[in-house]
Amino acid sequence: MQVVLPLPTLEELKDAISRCEAQLGNMGNINLRAIEDYDEKKGRHTELREETKRLDEQRRDLIKLMDELNEKKKIALGKVFVGINENFQRTYAELSGGGEAELVLENPDSPFEAGLIMKVKPRLGKVLRLEALSGGEKSLAALAFIFAIQQYQPSPFYLLDEVDMFLDAVNADMVAQRVQRASKTAQFVMISLRKVTLSKADHVVGVTKGEGGISRVIMKANIGDIKDLQEELHIPDEKAEGAA
Repeated sequence: MQVVLPLPTLEELKDAISRCEAQLGNMGNINLRAIEDYDEKKGRHTELREETKRLDEQRRDLIKLMDELNEKKKIALGKVFVGINENFQRTYAELSGGGEAELVLENPDSPFEAGLIMKVKPRLGKVLRLEALSGGEKSLAALAFIFAIQQYQPSPFYLLDEVDMFLDAVNADMVAQRVQRASKTAQFVMISLRKVTLSKADHVVGVTKGEGGISRVIMKANIGDIKDLQEELHIPDEKAEGAA
């Protein structure tokens, strides 16, 4: 069976043509390079996706490497911490005449994200954190820490600037003896006003104020007896006024 559709009228055809022309006009100018531009942008998009994928892989590798290095650093720090802590405990007991001290990590699981606590128990005293100690006790603890590091990983040269200022005569003498022993493996330049420290020095270089208020430069190498220097410069028993 054949179906015959009625033909559109002339007016209907004109209306259809007008609508089509309007739609074509709304589309604007035709870009004859559209297909080439599309292929170019598609290729660039593919390149960027590959580059992004490669960078993501590198990022994962770097994060993995960083985690591995942090773990190795944590293990290495643990070994160093244990060694220095043992040295610190022995050195402080020696310098303080029987006191106790220890180092404690604030966050042992993540040591690089926290600090270090120094706990000290002076002889005949109680356990205190470093900030609760007196000036002399802090100096003694700090010196014990320095010597503990020196024992673990020595440096060839040390400069100590009046570190015995707040120490009593007994502790100052202990520190001076400790420096004297340590000077066999390293060079120490120690600025001090204490006679107990000068008595352990191999060489004395400095300035002292003599009679009449006139400053005098002194340089004594290879000291044989501190008494000779003391008599020459009129140094009191406890400290050399102005000597370094």
